[in-house]
Amino acid sequence: MYIGIDIGGTHTRIALGDEGSFLNKKDFPTKELQETLKEIKNAVDSFDQKDIKSVGVSIAGPYNFRNNTLHQPPNLPDNSKDSWREMNISDRFTKELGITTVAAHDASVAALGEAIHGAGKGKNPVLYYTVSTGIGSGLIVDGKIFHGIFNPEAGHQILNKNGESLESLASGTALKRKTGKEPTDVEGTELWDESMETVAIGLANSILHFSPEIVIVGGGMTKHGDVFFGPVDKYISKYLTFIPPVPIVPSGLGQDSSLIGALELAKQAKQSG
Repeated sequence: MYIGIDIGGTHTRIALGDEGSFLNKKDFPTKELQETLKEIKNAVDSFDQKDIKSVGVSIAGPYNFRNNTLHQPPNLPDNSKDSWREMNISDRFTKELGITTVAAHDASVAALGEAIHGAGKGKNPVLYYTVSTGIGSGLIVDGKIFHGIFNPEAGHQILNKNGESLESLASGTALKRKTGKEPTDVEGTELWDESMETVAIGLANSILHFSPEIVIVGGGMTKHGDVFFGPVDKYISKYLTFIPPVPIVPSGLGQDSSLIGALELAKQAKQSG
């Protein structure tokens, strides 16, 4: 058995499981580092630990894979005394939990879950986007998370000479800033269509960069299916002309992509020694 932990800006979820399924799950609000670690440890201690082999952590923010630290995570609760910033996540969690722990960037971990157990099963490479409050991305090559020093950050690709990024133009936060409304209240409008065109341009860029076999898109802004994928597919056909089209499909695991991915991350770390 493995433990998967998904630490988001507002909520933390923990699961015991294997092979893409859960035996037990717990969740609670994400707080400052020490408080969150205490709640995580309490949850882990409540599980049957005799068969737990390792822990995988999905965490929000730019993740430095070279030294296992978060670089200025924008959405995690923080204070100057005990900060998520520049802390070795794997070492700290291993020490606190007493179980070998490996961590990675949340969108990359979600991509891993989708590639191994979700909509990308059997495909290679697998490109994953999450389009929600923000926009993130992950890439899976040969069943493993692809990264350089940091993870791919397609949401922060610059799309014009003003320095505006995909996320600043087309995320849920961007729509709310422009209209004062929730993204679901903007669906089907001219602004929604313009935002989907921008998302399609970002996707086309990433497809040209990484040449995936499939693209999976999850996140809150995709939940009404055709309202999202209809215009995105239309604009992908307009902008992606240099190479043949690539299937763009919804997440197969929904909100559990990162949690299932964290279990898989733990499993792969254990298998690799």
